[in-house]
Amino acid sequence: MISKLITKRDLQIELAPIKADINLMKWMLGAILGLAIANFAKQFL
Repeated sequence: MISKLITKRDLQIELAPIKADINLMKWMLGAILGLAIANFAKQFL
């Protein structure tokens, strides 16, 4: 039985799309929260 070793570089390549998706979700969440706060402020202040 041959075991395959995974290098740190291989792992970085595989995780890059996941990290990009997480960064996009953080940006979208920030934008949504900003709009919600602006909407709240407009209604009540």
